[in-house]
Amino acid sequence: MKSYEKAIGVEVKNQRALRKEIGELKADMEYQIKTEKAETEAQISLKEDEIRMKEESISLYKGEKKMLKEKLKKLNEEEQDFH
Repeated sequence: MKSYEKAIGVEVKNQRALRKEIGELKADMEYQIKTEKAETEAQISLKEDEIRMKEESISLYKGEKKMLKEKLKKLNEEEQDFH
């Protein structure tokens, strides 16, 4: 379960870094010409897609973690029944 927490933490950290990069790119757009703005918007779009993929990964990790907790709980209950 700790590995899921660690994986979630890594994904959240990566999301924060990507959001920071997006903010920097948006700030740079103020001084760019039209062609550069289009390229920057494309970069921003790719980073936003990457953030969405990381959100999906986090959801999967959380779902797997919840499922493992439920299995562990069930096993503990079965063990108690044997005693």
